[in-house]
Amino acid sequence: MAVIDRVIGRVVDYDERRGIVKIEAQYTDFATMCRREVKEVEITLLDSRPLSDKQRRSCYAMIREIAEWSGDTPEATKEILKLDFWCGELMQIAETLFSLSNAPMSIVAAFQSWLARFIVRNDVPTRKPMLDYVDDIQDYVYACLMNKKCPVCGKKADLHHVTAIGVGRNRDEIIHEGLEVLPLCREHHEFGIHMTSKEDFFKTYHLNGGIAADKTICRIYGIKARKEKSA
Repeated sequence: MAVIDRVIGRVVDYDERRGIVKIEAQYTDFATMCRREVKEVEITLLDSRPLSDKQRRSCYAMIREIAEWSGDTPEATKEILKLDFWCGELMQIAETLFSLSNAPMSIVAAFQSWLARFIVRNDVPTRKPMLDYVDDIQDYVYACLMNKKCPVCGKKADLHHVTAIGVGRNRDEIIHEGLEVLPLCREHHEFGIHMTSKEDFFKTYHLNGGIAADKTICRIYGIKARKEKSA
């Protein structure tokens, strides 16, 4: 029995009303388990749906963009990025590194979002708009908010309020936390969303709307958030 033992089981039953899942797993080292007085286990739910070709192509395309930007080969870049993602994001050991060809959908989907955030954070130039690469649109838009990048074109962006705040209201005084916002460059702000309805703008660029501003977003853009309640 290893210091951290991993066993793969399967869901055999669940009680939705009581919120209980029954899991059955094959295991043989009961002597060590008893000696260690094991009473609790940690369960990771693995998404067993098959990956789509689009997801794989998206990951490989973003890896190629990063490789060209970094000056390394796509294969070497892929292994470095996978290691960074696996050890940094999932805090797992490198010996269990995943393969894009057969990893669970949940892992590849998380890797896809991580690659998009890497590209936004590091100003990696891309041949195609990033919206063509990502499945989790909201995660990508939030990354753009954090880095003041337009999600449509990647240019420097200012904050646009999707939630109307009303004419004549003092923007320095109102609470922006919780309001729906987007980071948009001048072109897509003045000549995009302000020249059409927001519904048509979202449809044109395959956006799902804005993001509710949290305290981090308020701090980054210098706008007012709710005061923390004292204990």
